[in-house]
Formats: sequence, structure tokens, C-alpha cells
Amino acid sequence: MLTCPATEMVDGSGVLYFEQAFWRAPEKPFRQRFYMVKPCPKEMKCDVEDIAEHLTTIHLSRCERGKRCLYEGSTPLGGFPNSWGGAAYCTSDLSIHKNGETHIWDKGFDDNGSQVWGTKAGPYEFKPAPKSNYDDMFSPLNFSAPLSLEKMESSYAIDDQ
Repeated sequence: MLTCPATEMVDGSGVLYFEQAFWRAPEKPFRQRFYMVKPCPKEMKCDVEDIAEHLTTIHLSRCERGKRCLYEGSTPLGGFPNSWGGAAYCTSDLSIHKNGETHIWDKGFDDNGSQVWGTKAGPYEFKPAPKSNYDDMFSPLNFSAPLSLEKMESSYAIDDQ
């Protein structure tokens, strides 16, 4: 998963660009998203725009005391429309943990409510990459696929190369 800041909105909300790809083909992401995180007094609101899909909102609430996470949330009941892999709709569960991990559980369902994509066992767990030192600075693992974001009249366009 590649994550980087995209922009900051006038109201102070931060926008992050997320890109998910399989480790064998990092240059071919299967999901690209923009997350707009709006701080609120007791919860965070996260507007998720899945490129080429509809805009949905995930409300992230503070986790209960004693849990490993800081914030957690999910799409509204019924998810949101999605046509990838034979799905009619999809759902997302998201949690942000104290140790910097992000857990994402995306699932696609057909019109009958049968799961057609996504893991069944649990969420994908993304852990922060360790800081590299000078010796491994030029390792191929430290070079991500080129990302091309062009600012165009207050919006972002992704250039598929």
C-alpha cells in the first residue's frame, strides 16, 4: 500500500492518496482512493472516493478503552455501489491503530448478498515501513512505482502510464 498526502483543504481537512497493489506487481494498483479526513471533537469523518466509483463516507469513532485501535469505522449499512469483479455493492471496514497500522477490510457482494471478492478471514493489515538507513537506501524495495499526480484547477488527475 502506498500512501501520501495529496492536499489540505481550506477547512483544515487533510486529503490522502491511497494505492493498493499486490507485492508482485506494485506498478499495477488494483485500487486507488482519496481519503479526506475531517477532524471532529469526538470522531473523525473520512470521505472516501474510490476512483471511478461513487463517493461514500466512513465515520471513524474513537475505539473503546482497552482496544488496540485509535479509530474505527465502516461504510453505512448496505455499503455503496461497486461493479468490480461481479459485485453489485461493497463494504469497507477501516481501523487506525496506536502502533501506526491501518487495517482495511473491503468486501464485494453480488445482488444475492454473496461475497464475490475480498478476504473472508479478516482485514488486510498494513504496517508502517521501517525507516531505512544509508546502506539499504538504494535497495530495489525502496523504490516505489512512479506516481504522477497533476494539480488541475484544485483537483487531481491520475495519469496512467
